Amino acid sequence: MRAPVWIAVPILAAGCAGGSGHHAAKQETRPEQAEPPSAAPAPAQREMPHRARRVRVKPSKRAHAPQRVQHALPWRLDGTSRVVFVRVKRVAVYRSPHAKHALLVLKRRDHNGTQRAFLVRSTWKQWVRVYLPTRPNESVGWVRRRAVTMYNNRYRLIIRLRAHKLQLWRKRHLLASYPVAVGTRTTPTPRGLFYIVELLQPSNPGGTYGPYSFGLSAHSNVLQTFAGGDGRVGLHGTNEPGLIGSSVSHGCIRLRNAAVRRLARILPLGTPVYVRS
Repeated sequence: MRAPVWIAVPILAAGCAGGSGHHAAKQETRPEQAEPPSAAPAPAQREMPHRARRVRVKPSKRAHAPQRVQHALPWRLDGTSRVVFVRVKRVAVYRSPHAKHALLVLKRRDHNGTQRAFLVRSTWKQWVRVYLPTRPNESVGWVRRRAVTMYNNRYRLIIRLRAHKLQLWRKRHLLASYPVAVGTRTTPTPRGLFYIVELLQPSNPGGTYGPYSFGLSAHSNVLQTFAGGDGRVGLHGTNEPGLIGSSVSHGCIRLRNAAVRRLARILPLGTPVYVRS
């Protein structure tokens, strides 16, 4: 079983080229789909309220007996990573398991209504060390194990900026490689280890952001604000496919629309996104 992917209804506030952000057309709850496609999600899975039709995507397996990660990157030797979804109304994030006061407190759902997810870096006793969707980039903190539900994730993305290429991996297998457009020299796409925070569906699928836009935990190192937001970097489609393969954005990563549609069907929240030179 894998946690659901949410399509929220925000204003896109990523550091993307193309002017002001778009409103999403609808809010959809996307429970995971088991394999084969006819199977239903497990009864214990909770679903958020929704105002539109439900669509289903593929699952991953529930994590068992989490073990401490021994290497820098968050995926294990078999290519899987772990993701936690917040299960309490508010989750306290600590600098260390021994800290007396919380570093910050986050709601179960973000301001767009998307369920809060974290990519797991490591575990220790009844604590989980997670990557945070906040500045500075690649920030980490500790949350209590009882405040979250843990899942295994089979997917990851690796983005090579100089090659203008995105690689889609499933466990230890390279599924696809897509050309991308990335940030300019003055507004570069930040490098580092990030994860998918949200999935947005713009109201105009033929517009600047294409049919889908993933919000990442990454933030622009140059733009502190953009289009009314905090400069969050996105991974999205485009209405200018001729620019794919070049460095033209404000920091976001642009894909052809067919490619972003495929990613939207299969990638859950929390999926690692490793951006390298």
